[in-house]
Amino acid sequence: MPEEVKEVKEVKEAKEEAHPTVEEHAEALGVPPWAFAGLKARMGWAVGVRVSRAQFERALREFLSGPTAKEGS
Repeated sequence: MPEEVKEVKEVKEAKEEAHPTVEEHAEALGVPPWAFAGLKARMGWAVGVRVSRAQFERALREFLSGPTAKEGS
């Protein structure tokens, strides 16, 4: 593998590992289990998915205040 590709891959993996898991976000924010289950289903998040806090909060806000189905579904 070329050195440049290897470095980019390592940086990307390091960034992903820097974000907490969706479970950690839910616990830190006190998200009720029913809301977290619905959010994970709507977003298609598997156990252990890592996202930024901003991504999690935005998805949660949209889930709690938006329609029960995604647009175009």
